[in-house]
Amino acid sequence: MRIDQFPRPRGDTGIGFHYHGDLHHYDRQSLNFWLDELRDLGASWLVLPSSLDQPVPEYFLRELIAAHVEPVIRVDVWPIGPVDRSRLLEVCRDYASWGVYYLHVYNEPNLATQWRMEEWAAPGLVERFAAMLFPALEAMHQAGLFPLITPLAPGGHYWDLTFLKQLLASLARDDHEHVLDRLGVCIHNYASNRPLAWGKGGPERWPYVRPYNCPSGSQDHRGFCLFEWYDAIVRDQLGRSLPMICGETGLVPGTQNDASFPVADEMLHGQRSVELARMVMDGDVPDYLLNLAFWALAAGDEDPTETHAWYKRDTSTLPAVGAIKQLKKHPRRFSWDDSANRATTGESTRPIYHYALLQAPGSSPGSPDGPARWLLPAAMEYVAHFRPTVGFSVDEARRASRVTVIGTDPRGVASAEDTLSQAGCLVEGLAVSSENELRAVLGELVQRGRRFRRLPG
Repeated sequence: MRIDQFPRPRGDTGIGFHYHGDLHHYDRQSLNFWLDELRDLGASWLVLPSSLDQPVPEYFLRELIAAHVEPVIRVDVWPIGPVDRSRLLEVCRDYASWGVYYLHVYNEPNLATQWRMEEWAAPGLVERFAAMLFPALEAMHQAGLFPLITPLAPGGHYWDLTFLKQLLASLARDDHEHVLDRLGVCIHNYASNRPLAWGKGGPERWPYVRPYNCPSGSQDHRGFCLFEWYDAIVRDQLGRSLPMICGETGLVPGTQNDASFPVADEMLHGQRSVELARMVMDGDVPDYLLNLAFWALAAGDEDPTETHAWYKRDTSTLPAVGAIKQLKKHPRRFSWDDSANRATTGESTRPIYHYALLQAPGSSPGSPDGPARWLLPAAMEYVAHFRPTVGFSVDEARRASRVTVIGTDPRGVASAEDTLSQAGCLVEGLAVSSENELRAVLGELVQRGRRFRRLPG
């Protein structure tokens, strides 16, 4: 399936939340309260914790769906171990008959605290987890749901990027093509106290990052833009992007995971939560990222994370609640919406679909030497195949819906990416060091029939 074919609620804003931290708030009174609050917040998605023994009640789900809120079911299994497949299939069939689409089993398996210690310490952790997860994915798929790869803890005790790569490699190797057709990835992309653009550009922009080692001057994936790093792994292992559904997103008040930046106090939490909501509504995130899931609406009755909750037990709220309610809402924008508008109106605010911006520091288009001499010839096979508009002008590139920035100076490429992103373009950069490298990179895209590495289209 194409990403635009995955189910979304009517009037989808992309704004979502994680519900309570326990399984004890599925009563009628709680539902009535939260339906009103979710409407005022403009929420279209809600992540609901559950277990196989305590599924989310039918009436709760049906009324959420009737209010155009898309439920995402999280089935907790602690400690991690095999699930009863027949029971899982039974529960999933019930969910499917009630109108649910998305579900994931297990949570953050790259944390030692999710396992019995002897299981965590045994060899082949990822392979053993795959042997438990894949039958569960099959059961979800058989029931008619859209199964989700289990979310990982950013970083974690077992580096999440390595864990995901090994897990997807096993999935591709074990012939699960029928499951892949409706498969998504659930993610936990906390912004911490870092800027929202931290890690933007993924591993292609920040190639020197290693597990548990982010060199000075680099940025890693442990921020809001984690989805770009995961997507790079997904495309590398499976050959295409998968939809990503957030299970936990945003800032946690009081955290300062990075001492280089101020603590995430309640005011910063509110400001950046509003910015995240605006970004997803305006389509300033990739098409494959379907939603946000702000952590968390409320803490459980015995939950020590009360400071994280947007709604407190004493009925007070974080400033983010009022700020999000005041934000003007509109349906989430996707790139295919632009295409549909062009088809029906015959007009476009961006007359160029794809612009290939060639950047060579220290030289000009007419210069007789330097990278400007070989950038265009090295790109000719790609240009002939995909026929983008080609030029050297950032101002001209602003008129394009999508821009590929090709250059030899990583800082210059990154600067152009930032400028064009702020102008509303969808941008990806290709920083290369030689003519042969550029020919190889673009040649691979031609061979795979992919105009872009990570952009939709």
